[in-house]
Amino acid sequence: MEKVSYAVLMALGFVLSVGCTAETVDEASPSTQTAAATPSVEQATIVSRVKSIVGIEPDTIANAPLDGMLEITAANQVFYMSEDANYMLFGHIYDLNAGMKDLTEVALGKVRLDAIAPFKDDAIEFKADDEQHVITVFTDYTCGYCKKLHREVDELNEAGITVRYLAWPRAGLGTENYENMVSIWCSDDPKSALTKAKSISNPTFSGESCKNTVAEQFTAGRNLGVRGTPAIIFDNGKMVPGYKPASVLIQDVFESE
Repeated sequence: MEKVSYAVLMALGFVLSVGCTAETVDEASPSTQTAAATPSVEQATIVSRVKSIVGIEPDTIANAPLDGMLEITAANQVFYMSEDANYMLFGHIYDLNAGMKDLTEVALGKVRLDAIAPFKDDAIEFKADDEQHVITVFTDYTCGYCKKLHREVDELNEAGITVRYLAWPRAGLGTENYENMVSIWCSDDPKSALTKAKSISNPTFSGESCKNTVAEQFTAGRNLGVRGTPAIIFDNGKMVPGYKPASVLIQDVFESE
């Protein structure tokens, strides 16, 4: 495998701003499925080159908005490669004729939505009566900013925003933090259990266990670049790192339509 430069690692990374950081780092390798290459390029060459740079095969290969370039999705990130596989570009492409529309962010949004879609029925959901938008929040009951956001769920609901929580135990898998998150997700009333855990300083847990996807939710978050909580994904795929007051978050959600 070719040596990956610091710049490449930074391009593939995602740094969270205002939120609770992870306590440990667990390695997680996403499963990949390579899409058919475009007719103008040898698929095997592209696949081999991408794997040599980022360590895994691409999930998808498609034509990029730029002539002569391919849009590559791998490791839940989007980047670009020349059709002859000699050049790679990390960064965002903007459409100047569409008001500086960030075309790369649109592609990343699709990647994020695909990654969280399998957990729709496993999320702990606080549904708005007049639902207009849905946000998905990677959360941890130990995170102060998550607690702060949770106190504002009613305000988000009143604005027409449904909140879906996915588990992201900051201490990592196989820890007491993880086991307590499982207990919340496996309780008879997960909404009440999560609210209670976020409302008191030293919550206790009865250790409920069941078939659950807490580990898978955590891994999906890590693969998307989540490094702390809360991490919020809008229903158009936009990801917001860290906490924002409800009033600001509501405005951002509706402006992102």
